[in-house]
Amino acid sequence: MNKKILFLFLLPILSFSQIQQEFYVDDVEIVEHLTVNFCVDNDGKTSSVTIIPNRTTYKNQENIDKVVAYRKSIEYYPDSKLRNNCYDYTFIFVNNKYNKKELNTTECTKCNVFKRGKYKYGNINYPDVIIKRRKNIQIEKDKDSKSKYRIEWISPCEYNLTYTMVSEKKHKYLLGETINVKIIDILDNGNYVYHSNLLDRTITTGVIKKVN
Repeated sequence: MNKKILFLFLLPILSFSQIQQEFYVDDVEIVEHLTVNFCVDNDGKTSSVTIIPNRTTYKNQENIDKVVAYRKSIEYYPDSKLRNNCYDYTFIFVNNKYNKKELNTTECTKCNVFKRGKYKYGNINYPDVIIKRRKNIQIEKDKDSKSKYRIEWISPCEYNLTYTMVSEKKHKYLLGETINVKIIDILDNGNYVYHSNLLDRTITTGVIKKVN
């Protein structure tokens, strides 16, 4: 089985939004995660990268080493606001079958069941977030934060989420911004795989699980 990382670009100087977050591989069933903590020195260079084991589910050490090396190679502009601080960042490993995957018309009609209900993210970084969806409103909440969205269904398998409320001050800049979400696979257990795009800089593939 070919387990190499696809589409790994090594660019010398990047802004935070230009970091490649997703990698398509053949050694995960759907999606797995690698979370690291990285530090940026006064010159804008990455001074250290440390794996966070309890927020990492990906197992291929060879690919992990490649991504850590990629993260270490990244430099920021000398006047970057990221200097002299450390940050957590999650890389996403996606099964290659989901690269550019879309549902056909027949499959898409089956997504109508997702317009209402209670859900959770299949993401180790958001284990306690509960999603409640009804009519044109979606609410996401855990013990520490809450977000509210206006939901607009473009088709049975595509919707837009527009931020209307956030509880954390650091996320106020998101108010009025829209996340485009495409359902790209319906799983046998009733969950679905999605591809989302926020501001053309936060692009994510993940799983949303139905809560009974």
